[in-house]
Amino acid sequence: DNSSTSADTYVPIITIYADGSCFGNGTQDSAAGTGAVVIDHNRRELRLQASYLGPGTNQQAEIVACTNALRLLQRPCRIEIFSDSRYVIDTMAGRNRIKSNRTLWDGLIRACYRHHVTWKWIRGHSGVVFQEIADRLSRVAADLRSGLSEDELESVSRLVKVDSDQAAIGAVEQELRRLAARYQPQRSVDPFDELNLNSHRQGFAFTPPSAF
Repeated sequence: DNSSTSADTYVPIITIYADGSCFGNGTQDSAAGTGAVVIDHNRRELRLQASYLGPGTNQQAEIVACTNALRLLQRPCRIEIFSDSRYVIDTMAGRNRIKSNRTLWDGLIRACYRHHVTWKWIRGHSGVVFQEIADRLSRVAADLRSGLSEDELESVSRLVKVDSDQAAIGAVEQELRRLAARYQPQRSVDPFDELNLNSHRQGFAFTPPSAF
């Protein structure tokens, strides 16, 4: 019952799908990128994120993907974060000790402040729509060695809805290829070629304010 909830006390219900990619992982010429889909269930809004980290590792990209997604939220939220990285999930759940990448872990822990966060592992490339889209966003950022601008992310987000099905994955890939062609018109490598893929909403007596 949300009849006693006001805009001041309202807590958005958020789901985050985060993923990191690294081309040339472990080499001097590595390129790491992050991607995320952030869903505000009560307002049925979503935001996309795609950032380039520079040289790095896949593990580092997985940590930063979660941090960047959390930083999109402008008010305290109740959040489920899905990641296909057991390294991230087990560390944030307290099952792993932090032995390396401490600066990145500190950033992720700080990004969790004010929020109630639940961490859930998801198998990579298992066909879960929003995790697949997060993967594509991270891949294109790493491949282009550039994050996507707000306008570019907006053009992709028009293809994704809170209730999107598998068809959205192909539509997002096609749009990301179109955007990538602006950066690399003579592309010979497609970052998606190797892939072979097989109710939160509540009623309120007011319009829930956006989490973003």
